[in-house]
Amino acid sequence: MTEMQPSTVDVDDTSTGFKYRVVLLGEATVGKTSLLRRFTENVFNEEYKQTIGTTFASKDVAVVGEDGTKRNVRLVIWDMGGQATYRELRRQFMKGASAAIIAYDVTRPETFMSCNNWFEAFRETCPDAAVIVAANKVDLEEERIVPVEPGWMLRDWFQADYYETSAKTGARVDDVFTKVAEIVLKRGLGRRGNLAT
Repeated sequence: MTEMQPSTVDVDDTSTGFKYRVVLLGEATVGKTSLLRRFTENVFNEEYKQTIGTTFASKDVAVVGEDGTKRNVRLVIWDMGGQATYRELRRQFMKGASAAIIAYDVTRPETFMSCNNWFEAFRETCPDAAVIVAANKVDLEEERIVPVEPGWMLRDWFQADYYETSAKTGARVDDVFTKVAEIVLKRGLGRRGNLAT
């Protein structure tokens, strides 16, 4: 899938007062597009199709604020192609992001090792934004090479939340995006009513 249209949502735009840009970062084939499609469409496709440049989708998440008020938070999620040729394009799309989800593939250690590069590139552009680490493809237990402990190290180093996910089974995928919505709403990152697309 090289293009993704924004997903439709059942919530009237006027009821969604909080809109935040989120970027999905990580090496090619770690499953960024699959995580996005699992969250926004609840589908998974075994066939890999390289993301050309960037694609995006959006979805509303109901979040209960600290005051007990339920609010709809619209996440506008940008899926960034992981190839080096898109470095400058990614930098442009990172601007104004409220959060990044940095994903790696637990069966490919090199994708874990590159997480720091993704983190530093994001921090250069968005120094105050939230970060979540997603260790993806945990359904491939027999092929797993990167254990959980290095992921915890990233969590501590990046001062980020950490989730073990599977776009294939859906494990913890909703939790990642719900946590993003909770964090950005609480921190007030981004501008109310401003859809950064």
